Amino acid sequence: MNKNYPVSQFKNLLDQNSAAIIYLIQNPDFDQVAAALGLKLALEKQGKSVSVLSSASMLVEFSQLVGIDTIGQKNESGRNLVISLDYPLDQIEKVSYNDEGGKLNLVVEPKAGAPKVEKNQASFSYEGQANNLQIILGASDLSQLGDLAAKVNNQNIVSIVRSGTRSLPGSLEILDQEASSYSEIIVGLLSGLNFAVDEDIASNLFLGLKRATGNFNQETVTAETFEAAAACFRWGAKQSFSFNLSSKVPISEEKPIPLKPRQANPEQAGKQDKAQSQAPVSAPSPDWLEPKIFKSSKI
Repeated sequence: MNKNYPVSQFKNLLDQNSAAIIYLIQNPDFDQVAAALGLKLALEKQGKSVSVLSSASMLVEFSQLVGIDTIGQKNESGRNLVISLDYPLDQIEKVSYNDEGGKLNLVVEPKAGAPKVEKNQASFSYEGQANNLQIILGASDLSQLGDLAAKVNNQNIVSIVRSGTRSLPGSLEILDQEASSYSEIIVGLLSGLNFAVDEDIASNLFLGLKRATGNFNQETVTAETFEAAAACFRWGAKQSFSFNLSSKVPISEEKPIPLKPRQANPEQAGKQDKAQSQAPVSAPSPDWLEPKIFKSSKI
């Protein structure tokens, strides 16, 4: 694909950061989620720790996308493990640790008479690495991120947009006003970076292309859109597609319209039939019944 994206600058930012956060807008559509997950999986194949964040819960219709269960509101790309207990703090007597068995063991001791801490009351997350690469997809303004806008700092920002003007703080913008979808932009970006792409990544991006273009039937579809779809197939996408270039019925399926004879007025037709039945029959010529004799001067 011949996309004029700032690939080298993007690659430099990736090399400077071992982790990345991809921010989605407050109510992302299918294409934006597919593009974000495709990029996430591709960066993880490069050894990066990547989180996709959204302030909205994911819709059921997104469930066919690989990695949809990893999208959340917390940054999971940090290195510091945080263990949280959904348990009243005033009922905890003591928290200690030991290294029995060569492992770190955290011991939470409830107060006398308090219920024990159940396993399902513990949750795990990560924090740290404040200088992560921040990739904002689909937003021309931070307010479109909802509650997540407060978590964005003004360093190492990459903005990926299809329209609008540069209004985000940061160092790099990838703008493609002619792209049919965000999935098409990510396909072009990964192609330019020569990143390894597997079946899961390709399938996510192809599904995004299909949904954003109405199964490749919208006016936004260009030759580069089909090139992006072809790239997804080369990468291993297993989805099939069909498209209709015209609303007309194909010639092979057209059926001729039977022509009906013009019907005369019933009363007039009856008069014509009666006149024809009453018309006198002309007698044949006198020689019609006589033998026919053929003469020739050559005999």
